[in-house]
Amino acid sequence: MLDLLRKGWPVTLEMTGTLPAPPAVAWELITDWEHLGEWMLEASDFCVTSEQREGVGVEAEATIAIGAFRSRDRVRVSRWEKERCVAIEHLGWVRGLGEMFLTPADEGATFLLWREKLWPPLGGIGAVGLALMKPVMHGIFRRDVRVLIALARARSAA
Repeated sequence: MLDLLRKGWPVTLEMTGTLPAPPAVAWELITDWEHLGEWMLEASDFCVTSEQREGVGVEAEATIAIGAFRSRDRVRVSRWEKERCVAIEHLGWVRGLGEMFLTPADEGATFLLWREKLWPPLGGIGAVGLALMKPVMHGIFRRDVRVLIALARARSAA
């Protein structure tokens, strides 16, 4: 246990939702880097920093604000299966992996599974802090999914 406190352990969050839009529309919404802040409300000022804009290797930065914590974080795409899965490595003060899986659903909808596995900074102190923040982050990310659903509905209707 002491070793886990020194190194920190990952916090895993999982969110799901059914987007009322086909996978192509859902894919566009989750990979339109500069507009992610339209549904990922805790993030702003997205900027692609790599020349590449699609596929494995894309790098971007964003400002993240959760509670009283605010940081400028970098991410890199580590998996890219168009209209099926995108995974990003978190390379900021919190390390981890974010994955979004899209599955076609009934009537032109798309099922979304969003998983975040985060390793805290600062060993045990960070692990305790991240564990205490888990319910807050889960609520924020569930809200993000609701906003994404609304955007998908509007985009699909247009």
